Amino acid sequence: MLSIIIPVYKVEQTLERCLQSVASQGLEDCEVIMVDDGSPDGCGEICDRWAEKDSRFKVLHRSNGGLSAARNSGIERAVGDLLTFVDSDDYLAPGTLLPLLRRMQDDEAIDILEYDVVKHDGNGMERSLGIGEAVWHDAAEYWFRGRAYAHAYSWNKIYRRAVFSAVRFPVGKNFEDVHILPLLLENAKGKVVTTSHGAYHYVENPKGITHNATNEDYRSLLDAHVRFLEGHRSEMCGNDGNHFAEYYAHVLNIQITAFADYGAEVRLRGMNSYVGRWTGMGAGIGFVSWLKMMFARLFGVKSLCRLFRMLR
Repeated sequence: MLSIIIPVYKVEQTLERCLQSVASQGLEDCEVIMVDDGSPDGCGEICDRWAEKDSRFKVLHRSNGGLSAARNSGIERAVGDLLTFVDSDDYLAPGTLLPLLRRMQDDEAIDILEYDVVKHDGNGMERSLGIGEAVWHDAAEYWFRGRAYAHAYSWNKIYRRAVFSAVRFPVGKNFEDVHILPLLLENAKGKVVTTSHGAYHYVENPKGITHNATNEDYRSLLDAHVRFLEGHRSEMCGNDGNHFAEYYAHVLNIQITAFADYGAEVRLRGMNSYVGRWTGMGAGIGFVSWLKMMFARLFGVKSLCRLFRMLR
C-alpha cells in the first residue's frame, strides 16, 4: 500500500490542482494524508471536503509547526509500506504513480525509486531535469556519480517505509531534504533506481525558501553538505574521479554564497582534503567552477569567499 503525504499550508490557490492530480493517478490501494499545518486560509476546509468525498483521502489538522513537522506527522499517521511526498503547490503528471508502484511491488529489492521532475519558474518557462534510467547498488555511488546531491528532493521519490526507520525530517531546519537523504541512503539495504517515467511538476514559489533564504538557512544547507564530505573523506581521497571533484565544486559554490551573501562562516576545507587525483574540467565542472577551484587550491577557500564578497 502506498501512503501519499501532502503537507498543506497557505496554498488555497493551488491545493485543488495538487489533490486532483493525485486523485486521478488510478490508484486504489493507497491513502492520501493531507496534513493541514494550521493553515490560516481555506485549506483546512478544502481538505475536509476531499476527505468527505473520497475515502482514500484523510485529513490531519495540527497547529503550525513547519514543513518538516508536517511531514513527520504524516509519516506517523501513515499505514502504507511505501511512502511518497507531494508538496501542495506542486502536482503530478497523469499516469505517474501507478507504473512506479507496480515496479516496486514487482521488485522488492528497490528501496528508493526516483522519477523525473519538471520545473516551472512561474513565468511560463519549464524544463525537465531528465533524471534518466539507472540502477544504483551502492548509496555513495548514487550520491556522487548519480549526482543525487543536485536533486535530493524528498518529493520525486517513492520509499520503502523501512528506510525511514529512526529517521525523521529535521524540525526547524530549512533545506531539510539535503539533511535527510543521506540518512535514508544509510538505511537502504537494497538498491536505488532512477527512471524517466512520469513527472513531478515542481512549481517555483516566490515566497519559498530558495527566494527568501536567510543566514541560518544557508548555514543549514552548508552544514548538511560539509557533514557528508567529512563522513566520506577517506573514500574520496582514496579514489580518483571527476565525480568527487564535481561534488566539491557544488559545495564550494554553496560555501561562496553562504559567506558572500549571508555572512556564514567558512567551514569547507580545501579541495586536497577531500578529492584525490582528478583531470580538471569535466561534464559537470564548467570553466568558471574550475577557476574557482584553482583559486581556492592556490589561495584557500576563505580567500576565494572574501574575493566574491568584494565582487558582490
